[in-house]
Amino acid sequence: MALLASGCASNHITVHVKPSAGTNQGRPMYMVVRTVDSKKYLSETYTDVVAKVVTPDDSVLETSVVYPGAEKSLKIKVPEESAVAVSFLFTAPDGAWQALVDAPLPGSVNFELLESRIKTSANTGAKPVAKVDTKAAKDVKLDDLEKKAGLGKKDKE
Repeated sequence: MALLASGCASNHITVHVKPSAGTNQGRPMYMVVRTVDSKKYLSETYTDVVAKVVTPDDSVLETSVVYPGAEKSLKIKVPEESAVAVSFLFTAPDGAWQALVDAPLPGSVNFELLESRIKTSANTGAKPVAKVDTKAAKDVKLDDLEKKAGLGKKDKE
């Protein structure tokens, strides 16, 4: 999905996330913010992005745990003239799971999360780019990510 935005170039972007109580089946999940090449972004898979949580490369600007029903905002420093991908690692993604924000970056972007996808509508300015390969997404060991984040059983309930 691509996020259309206008505004002045900025070296920071604020990402606002509004997950519903049922987001990700009521379980915490990762959000990954990273710089991307707009053309390569289109060919990256869910598994490629998950690997960046386990072993971050230089493109990763921020990883953060998103809790269902708990809004959050993060101000993230971004290299000049960089496009940014914001990815949400749902346990069972069904639809849009990441967005591209092209340069020049707006000062902020907003994401409303449904159970297993990012809400897309004319009001958000978001457009789906590609759907996730749900079989590949199910093969990813999300429990390993939860262990890395220190999420215990209590956090998942």
